[in-house]
Amino acid sequence: MVKKKVIILQFFLLIMLAFATATFANSEYVFDQANLFSETEIVELQEQASNLTEQFQMDIRIVTTNDSEGKTARQYASDFYDSHGFGYGETEDGILYLIDMDNREVYIFTRDRIVDYFPDYTVEEILDHVYPYLTEDAFGESAKTFLSDLEATMNAGIPEGSTSDRDGGYAQTDPSYSSSSGTSQGELVQELLIYFAIAIGVGVISVGVMAMYNKGRSTTTASTYLESNSFNVTNKMDRHYNTRVTQQKIQQNTNSGGGSFSGGGGGRSGGGGRGF
Repeated sequence: MVKKKVIILQFFLLIMLAFATATFANSEYVFDQANLFSETEIVELQEQASNLTEQFQMDIRIVTTNDSEGKTARQYASDFYDSHGFGYGETEDGILYLIDMDNREVYIFTRDRIVDYFPDYTVEEILDHVYPYLTEDAFGESAKTFLSDLEATMNAGIPEGSTSDRDGGYAQTDPSYSSSSGTSQGELVQELLIYFAIAIGVGVISVGVMAMYNKGRSTTTASTYLESNSFNVTNKMDRHYNTRVTQQKIQQNTNSGGGSFSGGGGGRSGGGGRGF
């Protein structure tokens, strides 16, 4: 019984650890898988993206890759965004800047509310600004330029004539706007660390108490509950005659089902890219 309780506690602690690890991973804003940025650039981009994320209440990610896994730049950006569960608070609002060295393409991917801030012509303007740096292999500068243009775009609000503007939506600069999540990612991490520390403390105390409670107990064996000479075992033999085996071939359907594949988590998405 004690062993079972210990296993349950260990399982609970492992779940808490995995949850805390996922939360820390979610605070990583720069995924330089292609090693295009210097360490100094990564620190600067990480800090700037984090600040803008909280300022505009949207998720901002910068990704580089040498292997697009056979996908287009757009599909890779969309799948990367969804597989990592990006978004702000309870929403999927966000933007991802991808430098795809496999396809030699830069792509700006937008999701949900942020789509309205970046219509096609705005995306093209940003691509115009980052493109010269990409052709010169100044990848860090291109990412910094992207973040600067993003800040200017968000401060300008939703362009006139966009979907949200026509439907009476709100712009980021509207003082009546509030996030659907009242807790910032920093506060969430802090709360999770507190819960994690409490869980560890409770687990250690529980194990200690159970160990002390069971210390010195007499060993219980099967003979404790068995009266001596209470039953006898007799020999018994079964004989098996005339077995017949019938075989029948089962037909299987070898046609594999097919269907359309669509990347993305179901929300609105937009953006655009350009080869370099």
